[in-house]
Amino acid sequence: MHAILTPAQMYSAEQRYFAESSAPTIALMERAAREFTNALEEHTHGLAGRRIAVACGKGNNGGDGYMAAQMMAMRGGLPVILPLCAEDELRGDAQEACQIAREAGVPFADVWNHDTIERPDIWVDAAFGIGFSGELDERHQSLFARIERDRRAGALVAALDLPSGLDGLTGQAQPGAIRADLTITFQTPKAGHLLGDGPDVCGQLAIRDIGLNARYFPLDAVMRVEPSDLLPIFQPRKYNTHKGDYGHLLIIAGSRGMAGAAVLTASAALRMGAGLVTVACPESIVPIIQVAVPCAMCLPLSERDGALSADATPVIRNVLHGKDAIAIGPGLSRMASPAVLHAALEGELPAVIDADALNILSENEALHAMLNEKRVITPHPGEAARLLGRKIESPLEDARALREMGPIALYKGAATVICGERTYISASGSPGMATGGSGDVLTGMIGALLARGVPAERAAWSASELHGLAGEQAARALTETCMCAQDIIAYLPAGIRKVLER
Repeated sequence: MHAILTPAQMYSAEQRYFAESSAPTIALMERAAREFTNALEEHTHGLAGRRIAVACGKGNNGGDGYMAAQMMAMRGGLPVILPLCAEDELRGDAQEACQIAREAGVPFADVWNHDTIERPDIWVDAAFGIGFSGELDERHQSLFARIERDRRAGALVAALDLPSGLDGLTGQAQPGAIRADLTITFQTPKAGHLLGDGPDVCGQLAIRDIGLNARYFPLDAVMRVEPSDLLPIFQPRKYNTHKGDYGHLLIIAGSRGMAGAAVLTASAALRMGAGLVTVACPESIVPIIQVAVPCAMCLPLSERDGALSADATPVIRNVLHGKDAIAIGPGLSRMASPAVLHAALEGELPAVIDADALNILSENEALHAMLNEKRVITPHPGEAARLLGRKIESPLEDARALREMGPIALYKGAATVICGERTYISASGSPGMATGGSGDVLTGMIGALLARGVPAERAAWSASELHGLAGEQAARALTETCMCAQDIIAYLPAGIRKVLER
């Protein structure tokens, strides 16, 4: 795993570096500008003769841009600087970097008359960087619209650290934000590169070393899950083994019209290596489950209007004996009795709670007391808002608020945030996974790992990363448009092979 920093943590790491090294601050700016220029030169296979427009803001991101412009000129590029503020508004290192660029003879132009500027080969966005928050004003929107028109006409747009208009903490892009082809950042990805709109507006992400090693990072930094981190749960099995060694998962799922959710959850759990799977579901859908998932056992339960009724609770309590973990919620229906969820969670079994079980939780606060570190909740943003009783604001902050309710929180999104003792981001996956049933597959995967004895926190981030890897493999084979949730299950073996290749 590698650290992912928030903008505030990156600033703190820089201040710690300056305090401990006694290095001049301008030296770090020069290093960042050099690494940006190196990366841009590598990407374009040379800057010589290329017309480069560099939009520079008034902060340190703009200072990096001023410094990079004079380095580009030294390498044969033809940069022109477009300052977004008057020079007397610059302070500290940014002011010094601007003076260095002027003394090097780099030409300046009036950015607010950008329509008079010929389309460059490369636009460099050094307007805001990771310090941006709030909204873009009309002048910036106009400039960024010009940059976007040039990008569509063939100009390369390279963002310095973070595309302007993208929030470095939440990954939310404001209307009119820069859409980059290449984003070059320093030392670590920032949260905003991976969350929300980040992957859509950053383009290719390049990370360059500027000497801020991990000892300057906070101990509670968010960690990015990588495929190699999953190796411990896929060690070869011993030969003298049997199905009981790999856990018995009880899945409580399904209702009339949503039997497919239970099918997907059970199929994923079996593919993930659970030794035994029992699906507890309304009696009326048992034939569907048994035909669709012949390797799973079924437990018919009492129902009312196609959903599990309170009369099912004695059977649920009894069947918990001999099980190793529970997965509850997919296709359960909001009409299911809350007593079903209460009966499932009143013991000490590890559990993953998803879909309609989360909606039942949000409507029955008394059930919150049954959430603890052995339970994993897996809300998407809408479910998270209902659980928290408020509008969602930031994936990291919202995941931590969900964690404060007691369970391990797995907050779904373009990148998934998992919050337990530590906070993780799992950024694997494909847009093709935005299809009905993908979450049910993830629930089955987490449930299988819990049944196999994997601790809840590790089970959550491991399953999330593998879920994404399988989705990538499915999209590669079938295209993003044509894949569906069943294909994620089908490509789990290919995802595991990617792990084992590391």
